[in-house]
Amino acid sequence: MHKSIRPQKNRQVSNLNGTIRIAAIIQKSMTTGRSSYVEMRAVSRLVVYNIKSRVNSIKPLISNSNYPELLSISAVMSNGYEFTLTPNGIVKVNELERLLSTDSDIAILLLTIEKVLKSNNNNHNNSSVIDEDLAILRELLNKRRRLVDVLKA
Repeated sequence: MHKSIRPQKNRQVSNLNGTIRIAAIIQKSMTTGRSSYVEMRAVSRLVVYNIKSRVNSIKPLISNSNYPELLSISAVMSNGYEFTLTPNGIVKVNELERLLSTDSDIAILLLTIEKVLKSNNNNHNNSSVIDEDLAILRELLNKRRRLVDVLKA
């Protein structure tokens, strides 16, 4: 039997509600300076989900040679926020802010890559812009990897 469009709409509303809830958790954590491991794991899961969604939307637009590079993003983004907590639940606010800033830079860069790929004005110029953006993306992912490694220590 054919499913109506409603379940998709409900899922989108559910994802939006989850995003709003996670944003509230981050705001509360930064304000109070306290959080839980479970809440920070939820933040990590939502970030990974949103980044994977963006990468999947880019997949049909990007060349096969560059796509594996985008797939490697998930491995780098898989965790991090739970390491911004001390064992007694105190948030390392400066580290959390740096992680949020780096992740937002990555998300904005992915949006830029998608926008460039959707504009088919000049493919040669687009490929050079994409190569530059992918180089910047590599730098941002390395920055995030180093930050998470420092937080783990």
